[in-house]
Amino acid sequence: MTRVAAYRVPDHVPPALVHDFDYFADSAKSGDVQAAHAALHGTAPDIFYTPRNGGHWMATRMADVQTIMTTPEVFSSVGAVPMPSWMKISLPPQDMDAPEHLRYRLLLLQFLAPREIRKLEGQVHQLITELIDTVLDKRQCDFVAEVAVPLPVKTFMGLMHMDLARYAEFVRWANGILGATSTWQRMPHFFRMTRYLKSLIRARKREPKDDPISMLLAAEVNGARLGDKRVLEVCNLLFLAGLDTVTNAMTFMTMHLASHPEQQQQLREAPEKIPAAIDEMMRRYSFPNVPRRVIRETKLGDATLLPGDIVISSLAASGTDPRNVPNPMEVDFDRPKSPHVGFNTGPHTCAGVHLARLELRIFLEEWLRRVPPFQIAPGWHPHARGGPVMALENLHLVW
Repeated sequence: MTRVAAYRVPDHVPPALVHDFDYFADSAKSGDVQAAHAALHGTAPDIFYTPRNGGHWMATRMADVQTIMTTPEVFSSVGAVPMPSWMKISLPPQDMDAPEHLRYRLLLLQFLAPREIRKLEGQVHQLITELIDTVLDKRQCDFVAEVAVPLPVKTFMGLMHMDLARYAEFVRWANGILGATSTWQRMPHFFRMTRYLKSLIRARKREPKDDPISMLLAAEVNGARLGDKRVLEVCNLLFLAGLDTVTNAMTFMTMHLASHPEQQQQLREAPEKIPAAIDEMMRRYSFPNVPRRVIRETKLGDATLLPGDIVISSLAASGTDPRNVPNPMEVDFDRPKSPHVGFNTGPHTCAGVHLARLELRIFLEEWLRRVPPFQIAPGWHPHARGGPVMALENLHLVW
């Protein structure tokens, strides 16, 4: 990816805190996005200002990231992603602050709470079984395209009571949105997805069902019903956030296990370690870069941040912060404690975390139970994507 032009550094930023880092291009160029962010601990200040991508601060240490994520009265989610008015997209409650944020989050928890997610366990088991059936006898697969994207797409469609006959369309939209390297490439797929969601909203208005869209259409916030536009915006968030989280987590975890046969075997022999292994691999392979907008002057480490400044928290760098855990680049399933913010923290902790954990657990249980020892395919080279949600765009496996 081409590096974007540098912007002028504001006067309130001291030269010692400037570090030229493009979290799109520099994250991806080595093929190892987490290593690129972990390297910042040895080359950049804890809080630094980069003139790339419009100019912004970047936080890399766990303590600072936790402060940013848990202090919304200073670090706001509103307006944290600058974009031109013609393509402005709202994803409530992700881009809201209190009190609106909590009101919309409580709506989501009506169908994303643990008791509701447990009802999906049988469906997720069936989906991963079908996906394994399609690749098992081939003794190879493009894991992203054949497993990591289809599982959350089909789970999302089941959660929303959608017609699974349209699954192939959703996969095309998902691949187009996630695999795009520019907004211009991404938007046509996004518009096709929203057009379908609009038709679904109209159908649920005519004939309500026992599903999230019908629930959102009947819900009230501040004493008023949600309009069609707001319901659509919430549905966009459910699709994009749920897909990104599970697809990328599955891919990074599977790449790690394919590269570490001894740990693959460890989980085969002791599947009860899978929940702890998920946390440890989420720490080591965190992938979001989360933006916030400063709304009042504040001090963070050696930096003075002014209102209007954008600060991006690298969850990958915080997860590999040696001040947070010893030997942070190593994956240790027996680590006594594996603190991470892979699902974010504070009021904006991922609302779908219980669904993500369910999908990841069942995937690892079934994949390790049914698929023989697997490795990275000879000649495969990682094709990484930087930006707000970092990813591996393909992963070729053999067994």
